[in-house]
Amino acid sequence: MSTARRPSDGTIDLPWHAEPSFNCFGCSPRNPIGLALRLRRLPNGDHAAETTFTENYASYPGVVHGGIVNVLLDEVMGDTIALVHELLAFSVTLRSRMLLPLRVGEPYLTVARIGGGGNGVLHAEAEITGADDALHVMATGTYQPIRSEQARSLMELDEAAFARVRHYFDHKTLDHATGER
Repeated sequence: MSTARRPSDGTIDLPWHAEPSFNCFGCSPRNPIGLALRLRRLPNGDHAAETTFTENYASYPGVVHGGIVNVLLDEVMGDTIALVHELLAFSVTLRSRMLLPLRVGEPYLTVARIGGGGNGVLHAEAEITGADDALHVMATGTYQPIRSEQARSLMELDEAAFARVRHYFDHKTLDHATGER
């Protein structure tokens, strides 16, 4: 995203973090129970987040809850769409295939990329690998760009907050069949 900045550690400072009303469970540094994910752009254009889960996110002892794994996937795919297309979107489908469980206390890398789009939606795909490069999870997601009226009603944004983030809404998606927006 053109307004995204790169802190010295190579991560992307997501521009919506500056908006006080955004308290995203996945990426907000202000959410005390959230994941506080930090994304970075890989040389091939994909986006990635490194994560090590604590026991706070476990289901069975030592195993990360599957719902939390899906939050991780959804967040990295959704943020990738936001960064590449300069828009915010709601997830409408998320399909994941868990190949290996994620363990508490072990590092994981989630990598996401744009998978296409058309008919008013965008597609993304992601995978989670462990420190040994073993593939743990594969996922795909479909995302619907958020319209201004949805943002105003669902997010309960006041006029000042809406004015600060309005450029993330009302985008048309590229129809890959015709190449038109």
